[in-house]
Amino acid sequence: MILINILHKKYFLFLVLCISSIGLFAQHQYKGTVLDADTKETLPFVNIGIVNKGVGTVSDFDGEFYLEIDKAYFSKDDILQFSSVGYKTVQFKILEVNFSNTLFQKVVMQPEAMQLNEAIVTAKYLKGKKDDVVGFSYPSKNKFGYWKGDGSLGAELVTRISVDKKKHYLKDFHFYVNENYSDSVLVRINIYKGGTIYPEDKLLSKNVTKMIGKSPGKITVDLKPYNLIVDEDFSIGLELLEVYGKRVGLVLAADYRPSTSYRRYVSQGQWKTFRGDAMTFYVNTTALNDGDIAQISDYSRNKLLKNSFQTPIINTNPIKTHRSITGFVFNNGKPVENATVQITESLKQTQTDAYGRYSIMARLGDVISYNYLGFEKVERKVTETVHNINVSMNVKVEELAGVTVTERARLKKTEAEMFSEYLTNDEFAKTAYGTLDKKTIGHSITILEGKSLNLTAPNILAAIDGKIAGVRVGNVKVENPCFGCSFTKVAVFIRGGSGSINNLRPAIFEVDGIIYEEVPYFLDLNVIERIAVIPGLAGVGKYGQVAAGGVIAISTHLSNFASKDGKNIDQALIQRNIYKHDAIDKQQANKNLPGYLQTLLASSSFEAAKKVYYENEKLYSSSASFFLDAYIYFTANWEQEKFHNDIIVNHQSLFENNINEMKALAYAYQREGEFIKANKLYTSLFVKRPNYAQSYRDMANSYVEVDEVQKAANLYSRYTKLLNDSFLVADTIGLHPIITTEFNHFLQHKTDYAISSEDLKEDAAMREGADTRLLFEWNDDEAEFDLQFVNPENRYFVSSTSLKNQNEYFGKQEYSSSKEFFLESDIKGEWIVNINYKGNKSGLPTYLKVTSFSGYGTDNEESTIRIYRLSLKNVNQNLFYLPTLGVDKLN
Repeated sequence: MILINILHKKYFLFLVLCISSIGLFAQHQYKGTVLDADTKETLPFVNIGIVNKGVGTVSDFDGEFYLEIDKAYFSKDDILQFSSVGYKTVQFKILEVNFSNTLFQKVVMQPEAMQLNEAIVTAKYLKGKKDDVVGFSYPSKNKFGYWKGDGSLGAELVTRISVDKKKHYLKDFHFYVNENYSDSVLVRINIYKGGTIYPEDKLLSKNVTKMIGKSPGKITVDLKPYNLIVDEDFSIGLELLEVYGKRVGLVLAADYRPSTSYRRYVSQGQWKTFRGDAMTFYVNTTALNDGDIAQISDYSRNKLLKNSFQTPIINTNPIKTHRSITGFVFNNGKPVENATVQITESLKQTQTDAYGRYSIMARLGDVISYNYLGFEKVERKVTETVHNINVSMNVKVEELAGVTVTERARLKKTEAEMFSEYLTNDEFAKTAYGTLDKKTIGHSITILEGKSLNLTAPNILAAIDGKIAGVRVGNVKVENPCFGCSFTKVAVFIRGGSGSINNLRPAIFEVDGIIYEEVPYFLDLNVIERIAVIPGLAGVGKYGQVAAGGVIAISTHLSNFASKDGKNIDQALIQRNIYKHDAIDKQQANKNLPGYLQTLLASSSFEAAKKVYYENEKLYSSSASFFLDAYIYFTANWEQEKFHNDIIVNHQSLFENNINEMKALAYAYQREGEFIKANKLYTSLFVKRPNYAQSYRDMANSYVEVDEVQKAANLYSRYTKLLNDSFLVADTIGLHPIITTEFNHFLQHKTDYAISSEDLKEDAAMREGADTRLLFEWNDDEAEFDLQFVNPENRYFVSSTSLKNQNEYFGKQEYSSSKEFFLESDIKGEWIVNINYKGNKSGLPTYLKVTSFSGYGTDNEESTIRIYRLSLKNVNQNLFYLPTLGVDKLN
């Protein structure tokens, strides 16, 4: 967390990625749960850390905490401290902490006896009095404060506020959010007494928290319920408690007027003083005179003697029986979209959005239930102090009563075993990615036998409607941006419960291994053998983002592993995705190249090739494609650096205003390792196309190649900013996943940014079983082609760049000219990659750059770049062969 002065207005260019690592790289793990000694209830938001040593955290909503400590950095007398408002501080010496215990250890805290407040302020005492504003209310354009990176929990940002000697009743606290790169951030408001060197004595006697969303602007926190009266300087600020999203990037406005600010960068950390800085923190107050105080004291004595431990409140409004409960629903740290949040014993319910967020009105004592297909139901009670409830849902594990499960029974069956048992085991389901065993798959799926469907129904939608729990048929509105209109179509939705479906993503269908994003009305109901319902959280892992709404996997009688007489049947007759080796090879494709290229490729020496070049130079003097082809040919085949460099230098003007050819030339420079030359071209392209998301990706990647780390960071940050502000649209099936992949790679390998172990695990899980990353880039964003990937078992799938074929629910692929694929290594052998080029609007050739990465993201990462000239249309042609071990054989 840093407060910093900057001169450039667009601070967000380096906000998220001011790369520095704070904290220690831990070797010892200490985890536990903090409990109330009297009630045995868990305590959220307890400050935990080594005093003044920069290592700390905060307990979560369930009172749990996780702390990494390297004991080598600390002496035996260093103190591990637990502190919380309303509880006695607990301290341990480092040598007393049990780091070897792998279980959650219990830390018990004793409540402190509450002291009776001397006064209660009610609305009648404030009537007619004017508000005074104390603090700093002007948001400067050149100053700001922020949390960034992992955002150490317990870090605080505090500003000292001066007041006169009058008694001031604190009413409302205000601050400004400039940007929030997290989905949401939970902070605690801390108010400290003045008169001390550092903020020490808290005025608040309970936790006051605020959830900060993405929207910028002024945030107001009501302080009236806490009955705070000050007559001297005080300090007020925010403490980071929870971050929803991978990392925190919260920017707060600062004031141009000088004051004193305090920071500590981690829970229980040492305070640091910054003179001359002030956050835009201000408080509305009401000045109270001696008569007010006397009335208050009389009132309080009469009312509070009934219960000396009663917490005083401000009775400015009648007690509300209803309140808004907000929060998030997670599974293993990932948001659960479309979970049903319902008031138990009531029809009132809502669904979580794409970030797992929800909001629902509830009363004190209500029980809120959280449901999602395939997950354990979670219930939480609304208490007086609860306004925010976050829950973590776990995959449902079904127990078999009265059955002893042996170690052998728990082992996963092999594909061969499931092959032979499929017809007799109704807990197996077939998908394009293999057979799923309901007992061992690791996530919950629902399996339905075909004979239980309504076989008299007119189509598959009518047959499954109401037959499968959590699956329903509904309408979805589809926008057609090309024609400025919209229409409604029928789709299937997988979730737990009913309600509005406007924010839901439809499920996709798989029929005998073939993926359909539209409903397969053609399907004969009588041939359905089995249906598997796979929730989106489980489906995305294999099928990709297109399966975010879940998968309805249907297998028919015709596609069984074995017929009833035990004989295998021909899968190719059913699957329709057996590769027929119908792609033409490189030699055949070259016959359709321009004559000059065919002659160059046939040249047996450099001198012969040079002669061919000079014979055609004048003939094609106005063609950038000719000189680009020549440059690519000579650099690939002959080591004559000056000659091939002169090809471009002598015809530079042909590329200066030709965006597509300039980009293709940048590809050629990258292939040759001429990254500085490529960077200059990408810089020119960025200037010409400043509003293209593709420009940001290309420029950032180029900066990484020339080791301009900070500039790359700026571009990634700028892209995120424009995305959040809707100036750019995330192409979720093309460009955006590439930027995400490369950004994570950038953080891990090109900076000293400390990536958490959770992020590393998540990143590894996303590519589990994938040895090879293939990155496809093309110079003309209007080019269309189909990529065909044939696996070692001779089965294929096709990916298209055609805009008309893109999934209309996940955004239009606009100004995007790249795609990535991770090849799974479950099946050992050789992959085949083919292409069917459909052309572009210009009629000029399209240049395709293919980068093959083996060991991507590891210390053994290697890459190979090849460039292909695409001009032959509507013919399936081979690009390259690729073993799953990642050593390519690019042609």
